[in-house]
Amino acid sequence: MTYIAVTKVGEKKYFAEMESYREGNKVRKRTVHYYGAVDPRKNPNARPIMKNNEADASYCFGDVSLVYHAAQKIGFMDCIDKYAHKRQGLSLSLELFLTVAHRLLGCRPTSSNMSKWLKDTHLPQLLDFNPSNITDDTQAYMMEKLYDEGKNIDHLYRISIDLYNNSLKLFGKEDDTFFYDITSTYFEGKSCPLAFFGHNKDGKLDKLQINIAMIMNGKYGIPIVSKVFEGNINDVKTLYKMVYYPKVIMKKEKCLLVMDRGFDSEDNVKLMDTTEYDYIIGLRSTHKFIRKLKKETDFTTDNWDTIDTDGGKIKLRKVVKNLFGKRRNVILYYSPKVADDQKRKRDFRIKNATNRLGDQGRELTIKRAEKIVRCVKKYVVVETNSGKITWKVDKVAVNRAERNDGKFCLMTNLNMSPREVFVTYFSKDKIEKGFRSMKQDVNMRPIYKREPDHVIVDVFICHIAYLLLRVVEQLAQKEKIDSFWTELSSESANIRLIEYRKSVEESRYQIIANTDYQKNIVEKFELYRYVPVSTTSVK
Repeated sequence: MTYIAVTKVGEKKYFAEMESYREGNKVRKRTVHYYGAVDPRKNPNARPIMKNNEADASYCFGDVSLVYHAAQKIGFMDCIDKYAHKRQGLSLSLELFLTVAHRLLGCRPTSSNMSKWLKDTHLPQLLDFNPSNITDDTQAYMMEKLYDEGKNIDHLYRISIDLYNNSLKLFGKEDDTFFYDITSTYFEGKSCPLAFFGHNKDGKLDKLQINIAMIMNGKYGIPIVSKVFEGNINDVKTLYKMVYYPKVIMKKEKCLLVMDRGFDSEDNVKLMDTTEYDYIIGLRSTHKFIRKLKKETDFTTDNWDTIDTDGGKIKLRKVVKNLFGKRRNVILYYSPKVADDQKRKRDFRIKNATNRLGDQGRELTIKRAEKIVRCVKKYVVVETNSGKITWKVDKVAVNRAERNDGKFCLMTNLNMSPREVFVTYFSKDKIEKGFRSMKQDVNMRPIYKREPDHVIVDVFICHIAYLLLRVVEQLAQKEKIDSFWTELSSESANIRLIEYRKSVEESRYQIIANTDYQKNIVEKFELYRYVPVSTTSVK
């Protein structure tokens, strides 16, 4: 059992927490904590004075400060305060930033473990708030003030556009090339009205999903706006709800929209004609005129443009065709390497299917045979003759497929060279990288929310988190730190902030960076500015 002992020196009193213990047959005393001139009985916030070089606390500092630095650069708090109502206590803008940072940096982040994560960072000391005040209720309140369909509240798109415009100043001149694509992410549970079974791009066939569409800056890879759709919606049906955002919210009268083959319907092409936007769209082989064009085209002649890529040499040619009621430019391109890969994979699947059919012996039934050849039923024909099951490879179908191997088409209304169209179209991997990063780095999947409005805000939070990620990468490039987010975040996560408490009212902080790379991050980003009080030099 401990007690408080008071030692009087002159007119001053000093307090210590003492403990009695037995050593053999003797009772002795020892000091457990020393409080100096502060009486812990009267001051519940009193903290013991530590010995020299004994740390009072250690906080996550580097990665959190990087994200806060990026938020400061794009005016994050001011942008949110323009639209979200202020309240007493923790502001909505601050809680949204903390939620975004937690989503980007936390381990399996949820509303329930956010307060615990914040206590391990220096943000409560830096921004002067109590992390215990952040609860599931305050998170729900924040979401409802950002988006509430029932009360006609929707600040998400204006906030997204403002943050995009602020971020664009860090990257360079404005660019009017935009990418549009859609992805899906799955749910844990079965009770969200937005979630349906659909074409799951994560391979989770037994999970409900939602679809997420995004418009991204084509030059810099900055996300502009995102929108949530039902999980069973077809990709081609999403464009008409997204294409007017650049025109209405961003006030863009002209831009170039790049889309993949999932959006090449006649309605979408005519929609692009209505908006008077330029476009580059991939064309699927399901169109009859595309199949005919591939069949009639001879790629063995010499009158083709060529371009060298990582996948080998590509042959290109531009032709003008009357498509969807209007003359349009079609870019044909042929990749010998892709053609070889397609042939090799098809031959392997055919051989594998025929071998499995042969291995069945007398146990083979027509139902089992059809199941085996399901993936190659265009090339392997299964028949029943006199009760006996036979099969053969349709060489005509195989030869027809080989003639189309490696041949693809793009469509545009621009008078660009085939090379320019090809390069612009395939630079859309930026948006595919963005979706991957949102799912992996920003922990967008799986989604645990159930209310549709909360699901929409949750995706918005992931969108903003990815925007801050890109801003951090851009700031690193400006400081000649040639690293991407994975290395930046992993290295900066090891930068700690140590607290030495001299007394109840006074603390001293020290940044601990163990490697030259970590010290370089602290110096180039000037992270010492985000220490709560004065600090010693970086160690």
